[in-house]
Amino acid sequence: GSSWVAAFLCFIILLTTMGNFLLILLIVTQRSLRNTSNYFLVSLFMSDLMVGLVVMPPAMLNQLYGRWVLQGDFCSLWYSFDVMCCSASILNLCVISLDRYLLIISPLKYKLRMTSCRALWLILATWTLAALASFLPIKMGWHELEFEVQALNVTSAGDDNQCRLLVSLPYALVASCLTFFLPSAAISFTYCRILLAARKQAVQVASLTSNVATATIANETMLQVPCALSPPVATSESRRFTNKHSKKALKASLTLGILLGMFFVAWLPFFVTNVTQAVCSCVPAGFFDVLTWLGYCNSTMNPIIYPLFMRDFKRAMGKFLPCCQHSGEPRPSAISLSMRNSNSGARAATSLKNVL
Repeated sequence: GSSWVAAFLCFIILLTTMGNFLLILLIVTQRSLRNTSNYFLVSLFMSDLMVGLVVMPPAMLNQLYGRWVLQGDFCSLWYSFDVMCCSASILNLCVISLDRYLLIISPLKYKLRMTSCRALWLILATWTLAALASFLPIKMGWHELEFEVQALNVTSAGDDNQCRLLVSLPYALVASCLTFFLPSAAISFTYCRILLAARKQAVQVASLTSNVATATIANETMLQVPCALSPPVATSESRRFTNKHSKKALKASLTLGILLGMFFVAWLPFFVTNVTQAVCSCVPAGFFDVLTWLGYCNSTMNPIIYPLFMRDFKRAMGKFLPCCQHSGEPRPSAISLSMRNSNSGARAATSLKNVL
């Protein structure tokens, strides 16, 4: 049984490490991906990469051997990295939701509000808060730091010890609020606003589409007057831009919704159980370990969800992976083709008929 557990945990660690490293490499090397919004994605993937490199391997050894097999002093350092990396991943998701909110609510003012300098300051604040919630209280002993040193059974040797961090209720409440509950409330608020804005834009796109169809019919009936075609052409270009932006907004909100759904499924049981453990110390160790690994798997799912739902990442991956080239190619929609063919003179009706 332990061999299957070891194989599964090694697969999770390998998938987490390779997925996050690949996406960081794509953003750094591809010019099309180097923008302000993706700065926050690099920070998210970096925190998830550290979870796969620094946090998961000792946790796997802990799970397989049933005891802490590394040096005793490394236990507190490992727990500090555990809290910091997981907290940074959660806080990065909060900052990404804020960035998407600003991008969708006011796209024209986004570049003025979210500059590269402000993005870097937000990332620095995210990692600083994660470090203050982990290294500082654990090293200073502000959370009543104790490590549970217990024998696995009555006949086991005295050196068979486990590395478990016992925290007080005030620390559990403060750390959970700063790194999970408050960011979750902010994420939920921004996501609800994004959904409302996306629904409003979808209604606007529907009305603009009907106007485009009306303008196309009008152009076909007025081919004898060349000067009358110029205003609809400009209007079609602006509507095509609005349609493209609205589709990107809807896809971004869908991706964010899937990310947040995975986020709550992965981390909410752990933090509720963590506070419960600080209150009554009645949570079984095996059940707590399962919920901990469930939280780790959020770092595994993040680099999988983004390439599946974001076309820019599909295009970038298509340059490295031949199997992704077909999926990364954009497919023209019927609306864009009809607007493109609306300026083609007598072929407009035939082209529109073929598209439909």
